[in-house]
Amino acid sequence: MHFIDMSDYNRGVRAYWWATTMGGAAAVAWALVSVAGMKRADLLAVMTLMALVFLVGFRPTRIPSTHSSITPGDIFIFLTAIFFGASAATLVAVTDAFCASCRTTRRWTSRLGGPALMAIAAFISASAFEGGLDWLRHSNLFGSATFLTGLLLFSLAYFLLNSVLAAIHQSLKGRTSLIKLWWTNYVWASLTYAASASAAGLIYLAIIQYGVASLIAAVPLVGVIFATCHFYFKQADERAKASDNVSRMHLATVEALATAINAKDEITHDHVYRVRVYACGLARHFGLSEPEIEALKAGALLHDVGKIAVPDYILNKPGKLTAAEFEKMKIHTVVGAQIMERVNFPYPVVPIVRHHHERWDGRGYPDGLSAQHIPLTARILTVADCFDAVRENRQYHKAMSRDEACRYLRDNAGSQFDPSIVAAFLANLSVYEAEIVAHKASQEPLLSPTTQAGLSESAHIAVPAAGLAPSAPEEPDYLKQIHASRAEVAALYEMAQTFSASLDVRDVLTLTVNRIEAMIPFTTCVVYLRDKTDDSSIAAHAFGENAGVIRGSRMAVGHGITGWVIINGVPMINTDPMLDLGSILGENEAGYRTAAVFPLTDAHETIGALALYSSELSSYGGEHLHLLESVSRLASTALQHAFLHERTKASAQTDPLTGLPNGRALYARLEEELVRAEQRSSPLTIICLNLVGLRSINDSYGYRVGDRMLSEVAARLDRALRDTLMLSRIAGDEFICLIAEGSARDAIALYERARLEVESLSLEVRPGHHARVRLSFGLARYPDEGQTIDELLHAAASAARQHNTSYGVLQESADPQPVQSSLQRAKTGTAALVQ
Repeated sequence: MHFIDMSDYNRGVRAYWWATTMGGAAAVAWALVSVAGMKRADLLAVMTLMALVFLVGFRPTRIPSTHSSITPGDIFIFLTAIFFGASAATLVAVTDAFCASCRTTRRWTSRLGGPALMAIAAFISASAFEGGLDWLRHSNLFGSATFLTGLLLFSLAYFLLNSVLAAIHQSLKGRTSLIKLWWTNYVWASLTYAASASAAGLIYLAIIQYGVASLIAAVPLVGVIFATCHFYFKQADERAKASDNVSRMHLATVEALATAINAKDEITHDHVYRVRVYACGLARHFGLSEPEIEALKAGALLHDVGKIAVPDYILNKPGKLTAAEFEKMKIHTVVGAQIMERVNFPYPVVPIVRHHHERWDGRGYPDGLSAQHIPLTARILTVADCFDAVRENRQYHKAMSRDEACRYLRDNAGSQFDPSIVAAFLANLSVYEAEIVAHKASQEPLLSPTTQAGLSESAHIAVPAAGLAPSAPEEPDYLKQIHASRAEVAALYEMAQTFSASLDVRDVLTLTVNRIEAMIPFTTCVVYLRDKTDDSSIAAHAFGENAGVIRGSRMAVGHGITGWVIINGVPMINTDPMLDLGSILGENEAGYRTAAVFPLTDAHETIGALALYSSELSSYGGEHLHLLESVSRLASTALQHAFLHERTKASAQTDPLTGLPNGRALYARLEEELVRAEQRSSPLTIICLNLVGLRSINDSYGYRVGDRMLSEVAARLDRALRDTLMLSRIAGDEFICLIAEGSARDAIALYERARLEVESLSLEVRPGHHARVRLSFGLARYPDEGQTIDELLHAAASAARQHNTSYGVLQESADPQPVQSSLQRAKTGTAALVQ
C-alpha cells in the first residue's frame, strides 16, 4: 500500500487513522448491505442524490479567511436521512466527503481518512435520528415542531461527531490542545449544519403538505440562497485578499528596508531568525500575549533600524569607539523608535526598539531605565539579541563559542540582563536550538516570494580603460551587495589606517597584497616597481603560485602588460597574462586565464604597477576593478610616503659631498657594534684617517678644488676599505673606519692599502700643476683604549694627530708621480707608531 503516505504522521496519528478508517469502512459496508435491500425506485433515488452531491461538491462556496467551504450537500444528506434512513444518508455523506477530499488533496491518506470520519459521524447520528423519528411516530407525538427539533438535534450530533473526530486527528498530528483547536477551527461550522438541517426540514414539510411539486419552488430557493452566499463570500474574499496583499506588501517593504539597513552592520537573516526563535520562546515561557509575541517578531528585525542615522565609519570601525562616536551610536534607539511610531504597528513594537539597550542596573540608554521599569519585551530581546550577536564574527569583535556566550550571560545577569530571563533562556536553550536546526533543514525562505522577487537589481559594470570588457555577471543578491559594500569600506578604512602608521616600503607592499587577497580572487599577485635608471620594472613583491620564480624578475621598458601600463599610466585588464609571465615561467606556466594590472603613481609619474593573474577567473568583473582602483590609489599614496621617508632617512645619514655615511650614521652603527662586541666579548677596532694637506689646497686653490679632492679621496678609500664594517666621513678632512674582531696588524694592513690608493692620487689644479694629499693614521681598540663611543673616537683621533707629525707635506708638484722619499717617510712613521 505504497499510496498510503504517512511519512509526517507520528505513531498516535497512524493508530488513530487506521482505527477510524476501519470504522468508516465498516459503516460503509453496513450501509451498502442495507441499501441493497431497498426498492428499485428508492435505490435509484438514493443513487441520484449521491450523483447530485458529487456534482455540487466540485462547485463549493469558500468561506473567506478560512480553509473551509460549504455546498448544498448537507441538505441532501439530511433529506436522505429523512426519506430513506441512516444507511442511505451514510452513503450520501461519504460521497460528499470523498468529493471534498479529491478537490482539496492528492494524498490517499486524506482521501480515505476524511470519508471514513464522515461515515462514522453520519452513521451514528443518522441512526439515532432514524430511531428517534420512529419513536415519535409510534408515540403520537410526531408533529412539525417535534420533527424540526429532532432534525436540529440530528444536525448538532452530526456536527459534533464530524468536527470532533477531525479535530482529534489534527490535535494528534500537531500535538496541540484539542479543545483550543476545535473551538478555533470548527465551532463556526455549527451554523451551516443547523441551516442545512432547517432547509431540509422545510423542504420535507412542503413535500408532505403540498406534494413533490413543491420542489419546483424549493430548488430555485436553495439555488438563490447559495448563489447569494457565493457572491457575498466571493466579494468578501476579494476584499480580504486585497487587504492581505496590502498588509503583506507593507510588512515586506518594512522587512526589505530593515534588512538592507541591518546588512550594513553585518546583521544577517539567519541572525534575525535565531533571535526571533529565542525571543518568541521566552515570550511563551513568560506567558506574554499574542500581540506582544508579534511585536517581538517584528522587533527582532527592526530594533536596529535607527542605525540609518549612524555614519558608516562608526558602524564599520574595527576598534573601540571613542566617547563622541559612542554618543552618536546611541541615537539609533531614539531614531528607530520615532520611525516605528510613524509605521503605526497594531502591536507594541516601539517600546522594544527604544529600550533594547537599557540595562538591568540602570546604566543603559537612552532613558536609563532599570529593573522592572524596562518593558519585559525589551528585556527579552536584549538577552536573545546579545547572545546571538556575540557568537558571530563582527568588525569589532571575534565570535564566542556557545559555552563562552552562555558564561557571558551568566556573568552579566543582574547588571546588564534580567536574571530571571537569563535563567529561563539558558534552561530552554537546547529546545530553541532544536527548532532552529529543524528550520534550517527545511530551508524555508525567511522573506516571502513576493519580497524576494522584487528586491534584486542588476549590477553596473564599468567598461575598462584598456583590455577586454568583463563578461556580464549574474544578477547579484542585494544583501550580498550591501555586505560587500560594507566589507569594502571596512577593508579600505583599515588599509588606510595601517598605511598611515607604516613608512617602510616592504611593509606597505606586504599589506597591499594581504588586503587584496581578502577581497579579490587571484592565483598570483605581483607588485612591480619602476627602475628610473632604465625605465624597466622589477617584481619587488610576489604572492601566490610561482611567487618564488617571479619575485626579483625584471621586465624591460614597454614590454608586456606591466611595461605598457607603467609607460602609459593607465590600467590594462582581462588580457593574456602570459604577455607578462611567459618569459619568466616558460614551461612552468600555471594555466593563467586573465590579468588585471593597475598603475601605481606618484603625482604625475608612474612608480610601478599592481598586477593580479588568475587561473580560475575568465575575467575580472566591475566590482573587482573598482576595488583594485581604490587599493592601487591607496597603495600609491602609501608608497610615495615610504619612498620619501627612505630618501629623507638616507639623506639624513649620508654625507652629501662624498656619499659616505655621516657622523649620525656612524654613531648609530657604533652603538650597535659596541653592544654586539660586549655580548660576544670580542674586540672592535676604530681607524681614524686624516687627510694631510687638504687645508693648504683650500687656502691656495679654493674650496671647490678642495671638495674635488675630498670626493676623489672618498671614492678611493671606499674602494680600498669596502671589506670593513663601515667607512664614514665625520668632519672636514677626517674619516673613520670600523673593523670587527681584527688585530692591530690587520688594521695597519688596511691603512697601507688605503694610503697607497690616496697617495697615488694626483689632482690637476691648473695646467701642468697637480695637488696631492697624504693620510695620517690612528687606531683605538675596544675595550683596551676605551669602552664608550667618545672614548674610542678620542683615542683614535689623538693617535692620528701624533702620526701626522712624522709627515713632510708636499701639496703641489710639476711631476704627477708620487715622491718616493715622502712614501718612505710615511712608512717609517707608521712603523714607529705601531712600535
